[in-house]
Amino acid sequence: MADHVVHEKRYRQLTQFLCHFREDILDEWSRRERDRIGAIRSLKPENRLNSIPHLIDAIAREAANEASLSNLDDVMHTAARHHAEERRQHGFSLEELTREYAILREVILEFMDARRFNLATDELVYLNRALDEAIIKGVNNYVTDSNVELEAERERLQITLKCIADGVATTDCDGRIERFNKAAERITGWAAEVAIGRPVGEVLVAVDALTSERLACLSAQAANRKELVEHPMEINLLRKDGVQISAEEVAAPLRDAEGHFLGVVSTFRDVSQVRSLTSELSHLAAHDALTGLPNRNLLIDRITQALAKAERSEVQLALLYLDLDLFKDVNDMLGHSAGDELLQEVAARLLRCVRQADTVSRMGGDEFVVLLTEVSALTHLGELAREVVNELSGPYQVGSHLVNISASVGVSVYPQDGCDADTLIKHADVAMYQAKANGRNAVQFFTSEMNDRARERRNLQTDLRRALTAGQFVLKFQPQMDLKSERRLLGVEALLRWRHPKLGLISPARFIPIAEDSREIMVALGNWVLEQACRQAKLWRDEGHEPLRISVNVSLVQLRHQSLVDQIAALLSEYELAPEQLQLELTESILMSEVSGASERVRALGDMGVRIAVDDFGTGYSSLSYLKDLPVDELKIDRSFVQGVAFDQNKAAIAQAIIRMGQSLELRVLAEGVDDLDAVQFLKDNGCDGAQGYHYSKPITAQKFARKFLAQQH
Repeated sequence: MADHVVHEKRYRQLTQFLCHFREDILDEWSRRERDRIGAIRSLKPENRLNSIPHLIDAIAREAANEASLSNLDDVMHTAARHHAEERRQHGFSLEELTREYAILREVILEFMDARRFNLATDELVYLNRALDEAIIKGVNNYVTDSNVELEAERERLQITLKCIADGVATTDCDGRIERFNKAAERITGWAAEVAIGRPVGEVLVAVDALTSERLACLSAQAANRKELVEHPMEINLLRKDGVQISAEEVAAPLRDAEGHFLGVVSTFRDVSQVRSLTSELSHLAAHDALTGLPNRNLLIDRITQALAKAERSEVQLALLYLDLDLFKDVNDMLGHSAGDELLQEVAARLLRCVRQADTVSRMGGDEFVVLLTEVSALTHLGELAREVVNELSGPYQVGSHLVNISASVGVSVYPQDGCDADTLIKHADVAMYQAKANGRNAVQFFTSEMNDRARERRNLQTDLRRALTAGQFVLKFQPQMDLKSERRLLGVEALLRWRHPKLGLISPARFIPIAEDSREIMVALGNWVLEQACRQAKLWRDEGHEPLRISVNVSLVQLRHQSLVDQIAALLSEYELAPEQLQLELTESILMSEVSGASERVRALGDMGVRIAVDDFGTGYSSLSYLKDLPVDELKIDRSFVQGVAFDQNKAAIAQAIIRMGQSLELRVLAEGVDDLDAVQFLKDNGCDGAQGYHYSKPITAQKFARKFLAQQH
């Protein structure tokens, strides 16, 4: 009995000691833990003191309840288990965890010794046993939970590897395949049981897509360089059956927690369909399907290249802009198929008139442009232009009909008539219309007196500077309809119009190119459009209408500004709009621009949740890699491919290719310039998602849009 009283007194003393010196013990433990472990873990202070105080409090609380020291192991086990779970979540290793417990015991015993708080031998044994038991239980809990989590992670990994479309192959340190998922079997033609154990270079054989030359094994490169690597060029994978497929491949080294090299993981995908569609679309976008001639896009590229060469060589080049006289009469009398046959013959005759180094292109309709490089003298140029007119003026056999037709030709010359592609084309076009005005079947060189359009441009530029402050700009709104349910709105596009005090309503096609020449004007105008569009979206919502996605065009000049992302974030906040309610429409040239920071700002907007649409899609012919690299949500088929699409094979082929491209990349596809029911039916039949155009509505005021479309959505 006396021994029991002594022990109870000791328990109370232990409680008082722990309560009194609790903070001192914690401070000393924290210091030692930081010195021995914290420097390695780089833990914040609050992550080092979460559970140890509970452990000490548990000891003190049980002692105060007059429990015996022999029961403290249960109490400390609970606290130690919580501490172990917490440390595992913070990424502590097992060694670091046990070292923490050892430091705690060391500190407590040292404090007892320093304060002459001496335990009897049996009591000291009990205390050490309890601490040891807590360490063992905590460690067991750490290991058990880690193993359970590891098994769950392994199961998730196996399921993922089976489900993903990308092939995955992992190797050991010697480069032999250890894992080979189902997609890898499908892509390479190798069965997993055959591939596993073989050198990875024997199974994953990459060859140059152009030369079929074997390339270095990517897994071996990743192993040697100890970093992620990918092929810097378009590659093909050589399947087991010898067939080559277009592919992309990336390899990265695998390491354990201590950084030791374990092997390599390679991921690869079959991109044959996407690459084929890209190639098809690129060709269609650069060539005229009816005649096979380069179109405007490719022509501009060739003019730009020729200008650079001409500037270096100090030679002249020229453009002939041709338009067939009264071609519409042939279509009206004989039908479009006869007109197409006539255009094909015109193309063939033009090719016979020029050298192989020159370019004959079809601009559209019955308009053609010929690029003549290295023009020696204007007299020779005039003779050649008249030869072209004479060649095109001969009779044509179209079916059973003999057709006589002529052409009017306008000529512009570098450098006197312009030093860039657009200017030269424009001046040749102006000259061609003057040739028609002179009686058709003629050649007309450009002169400065014809340059009324340039004067108009200068006048508009002057007026533009006053227009914004004078309140001359307005927004009109055009619906974007769901082709799967034409009563449902997909969104609305905000379209800028200029209400000129003398010239009336001016479309953006006339004034935006002028505004873009002045960064100040374009940025101010773009900011105004963004704010007014967001403001209108909020007004419609405040009127009780369902939230609607609103599309706004953004120029490259705006995208150059670093503040664009912050500005849009501020507008969304001010007008209480969800990011996905705003869609920014950018042209292909903007998305492919190498302007500093442009792609980063597009990615930042996408990360914010703002939708990104590619406007006028299909008019470019450069790399389409931006569709994979940037957060694009929607493709808008350019109106030039939509108007008359139901009757034009060239336009139909391009529209179908764009729709298939969008479907392949899981992007929404919307067609612009949908002005008739035939186009609607064509787009529906080919799986297009949405449509926008005069068939549904011309651009109208916000009030009319609400009455005509928003009221029907309830």
